[in-house]
Amino acid sequence: MVFIPPRARGLIIGVIALLLVFGLAGLGMSRLASAPISPFIVVWVIMPLVGLPLGLMVAYRLYGLLTARYRLDRDGLYIVWGQATEQIPLSLVKNVAPATEASAALRPRRGLWWPGCIVGKARQADNSDLEFFATGLGSSLVLVSTRVGDFAISPKDPSEFGQAFVDATRMGSLNQIQAQSRRPDYFSARMWNDLLARGLVLAGLVLDLLLLGFLAVRASALSGNVPFGFDPSGVPGPMVPPGRLLLLPLIAGFCWLGDLGLGAWLYRREREKPLAYAAWGAAVLVGGLFWGATLQLLAIL
Repeated sequence: MVFIPPRARGLIIGVIALLLVFGLAGLGMSRLASAPISPFIVVWVIMPLVGLPLGLMVAYRLYGLLTARYRLDRDGLYIVWGQATEQIPLSLVKNVAPATEASAALRPRRGLWWPGCIVGKARQADNSDLEFFATGLGSSLVLVSTRVGDFAISPKDPSEFGQAFVDATRMGSLNQIQAQSRRPDYFSARMWNDLLARGLVLAGLVLDLLLLGFLAVRASALSGNVPFGFDPSGVPGPMVPPGRLLLLPLIAGFCWLGDLGLGAWLYRREREKPLAYAAWGAAVLVGGLFWGATLQLLAIL
């Protein structure tokens, strides 16, 4: 039996947050293209550099919410939330109870969650972790205590879920399934421990940050307009305010983020690791090309 948590509130808040974050990033880019060089320009640089990664994190939370479901049968309990999954044999489930029976109010520790999309861990009175895969707090929560961990979930009808658990337990198991717990940890753990992967990722990032610092100092010393790009015949493009040159490391940073995400996705499978290295290597190449274009533009002055 499949139970879907209520999603409407979490999706509405998440989409609004996503639009707001990307809107601020777009505002920063538009202001960066026309604002004069001043200390305040750092704000316009930071807005897209912070806004885009934050927007991607919000988008991933929305993806988890869209895929969220709990399945219960006579063999086990299955929790799916994005790329996080739990497969728990029913024989390992010790207790299923509403959160109203808990001695204290429960909520995850600080992290990227909001009302309607509650993901994270909380410390319980016995110093063990309680992991949330829920869309509500209080009476909408169901606490599942197992021998492999404790979970807080929010099926649409908690009483129906509790009855389904009782019925599944009474029927008895037909197949012995193994306890499994999977998390999207390939980026934070395995990939980071790979010397080549870490070197390529950091090299691309350092190139972009150095270019940003170089242009922030160099552009402030320019008194007039500067060329921005070249036409197909190699003639310098239109003259623009010096501040617009800061778009170059910004665009390079977006390319780095795109290659980072693509490489992390490919890195999950052993046979696709060479493609992941190629994606991260492409970010280094792009950073070098932006450096070359910048130096060539400045050499014209």
